[in-house]
Amino acid sequence: MNKPKIPKIIRFLKIKDNRGQFAKLYSQSIKKKLFFNIKEINYSFNKNKGTLRGIHFQGQPKNEEKIVCCLKGSIFDVTVDLRKNSKNFLKCKTFKLDDTLNQMLYIPKGFAHGFQTLSDNTILIYMHSEKFYKKLDKGIHPFDKLLNIKWPIKKKIMSPKDNNLKSSKYFKGL
Repeated sequence: MNKPKIPKIIRFLKIKDNRGQFAKLYSQSIKKKLFFNIKEINYSFNKNKGTLRGIHFQGQPKNEEKIVCCLKGSIFDVTVDLRKNSKNFLKCKTFKLDDTLNQMLYIPKGFAHGFQTLSDNTILIYMHSEKFYKKLDKGIHPFDKLLNIKWPIKKKIMSPKDNNLKSSKYFKGL
């Protein structure tokens, strides 16, 4: 099976009964489909609806693949193609992830990622193919005019770090 070259939704098993629910988020069969070993798993709790995180990526030589799963609540998810030779360079693709859809988002190397929460108390996990390197942590400003992302919630809660990210003009020179 060929490795996916673009972000794609992955379905997972979720079983509900009178006790609650069980979900299998990662298994050997998913690993075989994606061809990467997990080196880090991260957790994100977002208290307020409208929280915006991103748009982030890890630079060379440690760029990464990742899987994003919304465990509680819902998010508007965005990927940006950073592959210079791609016909979709700096183009965005959006997804909705939530705790009812039994799906995760696979993001291959060469894509930046961000999201906005659509509900309070949203919880996500990320599975990464590389460990985090602070010196390689990069991003694009979420309101970059070239990206023209239509964030669904007007009131946006952002970190100072994300508010100071560079514009996409910088990435044309990469």
